[in-house]
Amino acid sequence: MDALEILYDHYKEAFSLSKEAQGRRNKSFVILCVLEALSFLLLIRPEMAFELILKGINKDIETPLQLSNTIIQTLIWLLIVYVMIRYIQDMLYIERQYMYIDKLEKEISNLTTTRIFSREGENYQKDYPMVLNFIDLFYKMLMPILFVLINIVRIHEEWILSQESTIALVCDTILCAAIIIIDWFYFFEIHKKITEFCKRHVPFIKSIANGLRKVLKEV
Repeated sequence: MDALEILYDHYKEAFSLSKEAQGRRNKSFVILCVLEALSFLLLIRPEMAFELILKGINKDIETPLQLSNTIIQTLIWLLIVYVMIRYIQDMLYIERQYMYIDKLEKEISNLTTTRIFSREGENYQKDYPMVLNFIDLFYKMLMPILFVLINIVRIHEEWILSQESTIALVCDTILCAAIIIIDWFYFFEIHKKITEFCKRHVPFIKSIANGLRKVLKEV
């Protein structure tokens, strides 16, 4: 096999893996939106939310099951953390693959006579529509901020309504903190320009980022 054939086979495999990840990402995003909608419903109509959730669980397992509101609440926190992790993993994988696929396309284009092999790279980015920029902003900036706000308000309400500090409440708080931290890291990982701006204009941000990166690599 010559270099062009090897590169093209690898390109097709890389493109296929990226498309599969996009499908998983889209599915995770829908599930995450549903879970966050349930969290929001818990804030404004908790009785209705618990009833809907319990009905859905009983319908799926086809067996009457009685769960306390506390268990359901913690279960939703767990699901949000899990789905958010899967969503962010696929999202970052896709973003990293764009650069790799673009590099493959340039290598393949250099080996062809037409030199126009750039469907996912330069050709896709050329005259990029403004509406797609807005949609990208919606996915990568507005939605993460909205999700964090919903979860912060929800855990705040849990502490207000709780008469005492229970194990379930502590678990919910830890899970909420995990959501905020993961979302924070994701936000700055996906927005390189914002990250660089903060590093330049907020001195301690750069030292904290470098320290965390070193610690996480060691772990």
